[in-house]
Amino acid sequence: MQAPRLLGWERDDTVADDTHSTWTNLLIVGDGEEDTYDMLVLGEPGRTGPTHYSVTGTRDRTGVTFAEGHASSWDEACRLSIIQARRASIRPVE
Repeated sequence: MQAPRLLGWERDDTVADDTHSTWTNLLIVGDGEEDTYDMLVLGEPGRTGPTHYSVTGTRDRTGVTFAEGHASSWDEACRLSIIQARRASIRPVE
């Protein structure tokens, strides 16, 4: 099993939104399909004001939204999405 790693925030120009930039990041905690958590933040770096974030991934071969909400700034939205992705990655050992 590999150590958890974040890939870093990157602007995603493939997601069309006329009012905000879309930024994505990945948390990878293992080698399987269910070990990757996608984070998305809408906004601009350094921006203050309500900023949307979400964390998605896969469970039982189905796409799942683990967290979604608004933060007080772009930096806070990034921080919260990383926290929520780490929480989503915690699963009971069988």
